[in-house]
Amino acid sequence: MSEDTLGSAPPPPPVTPPTPVTRKWHGPSLVWLVPIVALAVGVALLIRAVLSTGPQVTIDFHSANGLRPGKTEVRYKEVVVGRVEAVTLSEKRDHVQATVRLDRSVSNIAVEDTRFWVVRPRIDTAGVSGIETLFSGAYIGVDAGESTKQRRHFTGLENPPFVLRGEPGRGFVLRTDDLGSLDVGSPILYKRNRVGRVVGYNLDPLIDELSVQIFIEAPYDKLVNPQTRFWNASGVEVSLNSSGLRVDTQTLASVISGGISFERPQGTQGLPPASDGTRFNLFPDRKAALAPPDGPPLRVRMVFDQSVRGLDIDAPVDFLGIDIGVIKAVRLDYDGKRKRFPVEVEAEIYPTRLGAVRNSLRQEGDDETRRDTTLLQRLVQSGLRAQARTGNLLTGQMYVALDFPGKVSKAELDTSTAIPAIPTVPGTLADVQPQIAEIVAKVNKVPFDEIGRNLNETLSQANKAISQLRPEAQASLAEVRRTLQSVQETLQRADRSLFDPSAPIQRNAEQTLVDLQRAAQSLRVLTDYLQRHPESLLRGKPDDAKIPASPASPERR
Repeated sequence: MSEDTLGSAPPPPPVTPPTPVTRKWHGPSLVWLVPIVALAVGVALLIRAVLSTGPQVTIDFHSANGLRPGKTEVRYKEVVVGRVEAVTLSEKRDHVQATVRLDRSVSNIAVEDTRFWVVRPRIDTAGVSGIETLFSGAYIGVDAGESTKQRRHFTGLENPPFVLRGEPGRGFVLRTDDLGSLDVGSPILYKRNRVGRVVGYNLDPLIDELSVQIFIEAPYDKLVNPQTRFWNASGVEVSLNSSGLRVDTQTLASVISGGISFERPQGTQGLPPASDGTRFNLFPDRKAALAPPDGPPLRVRMVFDQSVRGLDIDAPVDFLGIDIGVIKAVRLDYDGKRKRFPVEVEAEIYPTRLGAVRNSLRQEGDDETRRDTTLLQRLVQSGLRAQARTGNLLTGQMYVALDFPGKVSKAELDTSTAIPAIPTVPGTLADVQPQIAEIVAKVNKVPFDEIGRNLNETLSQANKAISQLRPEAQASLAEVRRTLQSVQETLQRADRSLFDPSAPIQRNAEQTLVDLQRAAQSLRVLTDYLQRHPESLLRGKPDDAKIPASPASPERR
């Protein structure tokens, strides 16, 4: 095709763009789906947060030491169940308030009797606790309650509770008049092994009695039966008797912080365990705890006209050397008739300690106290008297002895008052004092000054005589030395004369012994002849008779 032909062709028609077709949408725009989805997710998260969030509680503490908002945890059995959200000061500024958010899973622990406390490092009588908080920080411990009543405000404990709910074991109550060195956390010992602890104590002002709450851990709680005896095992017990000095010590913890020991009396090991909350008496020592039951005491009084210095409260009262009671009161009285100041002593005696004596002498009756009073009256009529005696000469401590002294005037038991009075006699020390005073008076009458002057004169005269006799004494001593030397030389010569074999006296002694032997042999021959011929003593010896020589028998050789 030529170029002219191409140039004469008509141009192509113009392209027309497509016309859009608009459809009308009558619903909301899809753009709103994004905020709607976001809102739904937020609501879901909010519902989840509400459903998973536990209750919020407020706990009052004395101090905020160790509490950090957002960091301090709340633990129950070492499991994190919440966290401290805020710590604020109370309106009165006397304590702090910790706002705690608990987990939903433990919302049921926010009840009436739940307990909270701050766990910190502690060193007390119960031992060392909270050491792990040195690295992890303090946290709030929880002891879940058993109540069904919900609560949102609590007062935290300053110290951890000594018994947690659900801990195996049993609690008991001990009655005592003196707490001694016992404190919360003091150990409970059985054969010097720690088996429990003191968890609290309180004083009842109405009866003036202390109640000590203790907890015995399982399985040792089964060792406590209704007859178990408890005593205060604090410190060191020292006793001195006829066997010598005895020192009884407990564990170091009980010596420092006090402690309680218990034991089952012989024959009671088979009894069933005591129930939870049983009350027992707390005795001062082991001897008092294991002593047989004393029964009801009998109150008596005694009036002494002598000084009772050294007679203290709780001093013993014995009957013929047997301890039957204790002194309860010592007070001064006034006797207007005699113008004297007697000392009135009240004591409690236990008639059951008399044993068979009480059973044999007591009369039958309904009233126990009346029967014991009648028994005491019979003993007084038989010569029973009260006497204050010295028990220790070093310390001057005294005791009251009920004894039967020698010759005493007749007396009766004074029952005119509510407390019967036992007649008294002067003590042994009161008898000795007048004798000592009499001896001292006699000693004072001795003219010691005159005796001293005479003794000095005698000694001076003796010194003069000795000085005068000194030259003569020296000459006499020299003469005595010469005499002794001569005697010694004489003895030496006698020794040589007696024991030298060539000495004449030695030869003469040997010849004398030979002659004595021959004379003894002749006497023996004569004796043998007279035994065979006793008539020769009357008739004489025949002229022609010859006395045969009788050889000595082997028995005589």
